[in-house]
Amino acid sequence: MAPEPLRTPAPRLLSALFLAVLMAAPAHALRVVNHNILNYPGTTGAARDPLYRTILAPLSPDIVVAEEMQSDAGCTEFLASLNTMEPGQWSRAAFLNGNDTDAGLFFKPSKVQLIGQGAFYPNAASLLRYVHYYRLMPAGYTSPAAEIRVYALHLKASQGFEAQRLAEATGLRDTLNLILPGTHALVMGDYNFYTGSEPGLLKLLEAQVNDNGRLYDPLGLQNVTWQDNTSMQYAWTQSPCKTGDVGCASGAATGGMDDRFDLILPTLNWNDGAGLELVPGSYVSVGNDGLHHNSSIQDPPTIPEGATYASALHSVSDHLPVRLDLRLPALLSVPGAPIAFGTVIVGATATTTLSVTNAAPVPGEALSYSYTAPAGFSAPAGPQSAAAGVTNLDAIALDTAAPGSKAGSLAVSSNSIEGVVPGIALSGTVLRHASPSLDSLIAQTAGTLDFGTHATGAFTPLEVRVHNRGFDALQARLALASAVITGGDGHFSAQGGTPQLLAGTGATFAVSFNDAGATSDSTYTATLTFTSADEALPGALSAVALSVDLAARLEGGGSVGVETFRPTATLLRAPSPNPLAGESLLTFDLAQGGDARLEVFDAAGRRVATLLDAGLEPGRYSLHWNGRGDAGDALGAGLYFVRLLAAGARSHVVRLAIVR
Repeated sequence: MAPEPLRTPAPRLLSALFLAVLMAAPAHALRVVNHNILNYPGTTGAARDPLYRTILAPLSPDIVVAEEMQSDAGCTEFLASLNTMEPGQWSRAAFLNGNDTDAGLFFKPSKVQLIGQGAFYPNAASLLRYVHYYRLMPAGYTSPAAEIRVYALHLKASQGFEAQRLAEATGLRDTLNLILPGTHALVMGDYNFYTGSEPGLLKLLEAQVNDNGRLYDPLGLQNVTWQDNTSMQYAWTQSPCKTGDVGCASGAATGGMDDRFDLILPTLNWNDGAGLELVPGSYVSVGNDGLHHNSSIQDPPTIPEGATYASALHSVSDHLPVRLDLRLPALLSVPGAPIAFGTVIVGATATTTLSVTNAAPVPGEALSYSYTAPAGFSAPAGPQSAAAGVTNLDAIALDTAAPGSKAGSLAVSSNSIEGVVPGIALSGTVLRHASPSLDSLIAQTAGTLDFGTHATGAFTPLEVRVHNRGFDALQARLALASAVITGGDGHFSAQGGTPQLLAGTGATFAVSFNDAGATSDSTYTATLTFTSADEALPGALSAVALSVDLAARLEGGGSVGVETFRPTATLLRAPSPNPLAGESLLTFDLAQGGDARLEVFDAAGRRVATLLDAGLEPGRYSLHWNGRGDAGDALGAGLYFVRLLAAGARSHVVRLAIVR
């Protein structure tokens, strides 16, 4: 069964409708025109050339197939006429000279490329005329699936030769069946069929075991009487001249419009809904308004294209052209360059847009495509769609929920006729937030720095270290912005570089207490605050502030001193200076009286020194340690831990490094 025919308007509506359909430019679809141009060039080619241009110019064709071409010189002349109409836009196929007249193919290289051609006699018993075939590839396409084959024919004319036309159609169908499955072919020309039930036509349209070459009639007029059947006169192509007319083309058959000799018959796959397709409603018998039965095309009523156009059709040939538009397949175009998101921080928004274009000319097949994103990246989910000529801007994102160096290939699958697109390389690095701390090993956002109790001129600078704790290749650097001291009546000061970026090495700040003008037996306190943030990368946040409580008391003291106030909490304060080169001050607060032990352990957990083991009253205590063990020997350079055990409190441990 042939495909469903295209619906055709009633004849009374054709006059207005066909003007809009016929003359409208096809956007960028491929437009094919087939025309029996009647013994060209003969002796009147030069006179008829302007008339052909009058007919073709408003059609804006991309491919023109002409029957009854007499010579290579004729092809050259017709090409020159087309390039007069549209300078520099036309080329042609080689002229293959067979018996009687032949076909010529003319095309715009900007729209199609000619990739092959040939010819054969369809009936070995009667070598009447060649069937010419041409292999065309639409511009911008390379896949064999996009190839279009055009067959141009001129079967035996006149009634009484149905058997010969059947033999030609049989040979043609057998040849068409040899094409590869999926090949899109258009068979066009002057078939000379008088009826839609002629055996030659039915042979081309019938179902066979091999249906590769099966054709169908886009107008669905098989098994219908054609000659003088006014219900389908919109499809007639012969003859625009009636008997007795003046000005008919030389040698033209007359009798007026009453036959459908000129057809474009596609293979079935032009109607399968995918890839190459016919544009619905574009199959037109040019200039036929369906209102000129057995009359001249230039007789009243004037066709919608106008009297000048009708006169050109009347005087140039005894056939009307047939026009058809072709929809081209979806054609995916995406940039192939790698997408590098660079370095961001956890929680950042890291997206870019990927341009996905359906490069099929309008009207073309819609592009349907889907993404498969590698781990660590995301792309729009589900099928996406882009109409012909449309570019989508799709969001491709780096997953920033967790740190890591991420890489992979973004796959794009689609219905593009050109097949699979190579994967697009994706890469990006996600860092943890920086981690400001007063200690390089543990999170410490608050600390103390006690200068102790000293006489005037006995205070020495102490050090504070700021670290980006846990730094590695997947952590942001810490942008240390400022170090500000509040309180202390201006007696405290800090020296160190700000701003600066901290990676794996901490920053050292020298903190001093200036006792000039200080009041004896007075305790001075202040707060040193460090402000910082992640380095300036997408996703950067401000970091928690670090605070160091500063204290100093101006008065004399011995080897172990106690201040006359009662602390509210038991606390072992950070040694100062740290690291210890000669001597460090160890300060601790006791909120409750009782036994207290102050011990030093090495990095292996061995106790190396007991600095204090006594019963003490509540208060603040300080002592100096010179870095010697219980045996009086100087301990080696390294990391040590000072532990305070006191009544009613948990143990307190601080780190102390010794350098030698």
